[in-house]
Amino acid sequence: MNTFRVLLLLVFALTLNANATDLAKLINDDYKAYADSLENNITSFTYLDDDGSYKTYLLSSQESDNNNPIFQIGSVSKLFTAHALSNLVVSGDLKLTTKVKEILPFVSFKDSNIANITLVQLANHTSGLPRLPINIFMGVTDSLQPYQNYTVAMLYNFLASYELVRAPGKSYEYSNLGYGLLGNILDTYLKKNKNTTLEKYIDKEIFDKAGMKDTGLELSAKQQMREVQPYIENTPTPAWEFDVIKWAGAYYSTTSDLAKYMNQFVTDTPTFDKKVLELSRTITFEANPNMRMSLGWHITPLGDNTVYWHNGNTYGNAAFIGFTSSGKFVAVLSNSNRILDSFAVDVLSNMK
Repeated sequence: MNTFRVLLLLVFALTLNANATDLAKLINDDYKAYADSLENNITSFTYLDDDGSYKTYLLSSQESDNNNPIFQIGSVSKLFTAHALSNLVVSGDLKLTTKVKEILPFVSFKDSNIANITLVQLANHTSGLPRLPINIFMGVTDSLQPYQNYTVAMLYNFLASYELVRAPGKSYEYSNLGYGLLGNILDTYLKKNKNTTLEKYIDKEIFDKAGMKDTGLELSAKQQMREVQPYIENTPTPAWEFDVIKWAGAYYSTTSDLAKYMNQFVTDTPTFDKKVLELSRTITFEANPNMRMSLGWHITPLGDNTVYWHNGNTYGNAAFIGFTSSGKFVAVLSNSNRILDSFAVDVLSNMK
């Protein structure tokens, strides 16, 4: 493996306690295994320490002066779309049982089951919709950009002609299409009824309230200087570009921003509405005894705890965030297509 550099940024503590030392060794060891043979890897790892501070490790197989790197977070983006739904339900604007046809009455559905899919079924991946629409390949002109040219018109055409092979609400199947549709529905509702867009709504209700200044669909010129080049193994690849499916995976963020988001779920003094946080955590479907769904979050046992988590992968980035019922959390972002889950969960399960 290439020599790697590890930089630990401590927010408040001047010395490491025994638990932090153990975690530091575990993070280093796990990173060695994760980044083996990667020549250009940068991984950021932030967790909540026992003293209530965030601690960030920057792990790299190359020298870098980027102390707060920005990554595309892939499907972790879905949590913001689901959170917006929770907000709109708590405010009384929408219901979890609101149906697709109520917000998109101008779409003619061949299959009435699609018209009657509810918002909660889109948010917990039980809509019966496939992972991807079959007509997405009609818009692909660049093999490295699978979502770039999939438009709203193509989405509506798919919905108008497709017939479900599974009834809504009966089984779990992860669906990027479903979240693209959910975001489109919320955006359509907000434009018509609130004179705003879903992007602006998420900025105001989530990022501004949590102080997440480096999270968004677009990056400023200064932020672009901190954006990390994505890699498929050791080959550079572009960040994904999106049209209507952006609500499933287009956001950029940092581990420190994602820590601020997860802290809202574990702190006694959140800036988010506690009713929204409660709804976001509420179980809405049980796929099996070891995997349940709330609105966006996957919920699984982890030792004596329960962990709420979501991961994300693009062709050149990987992401994982998770918090436990005992109040711990981790956020990990990498500029590699290698899945981060085992790395993140290993550390999360060893936190005291």
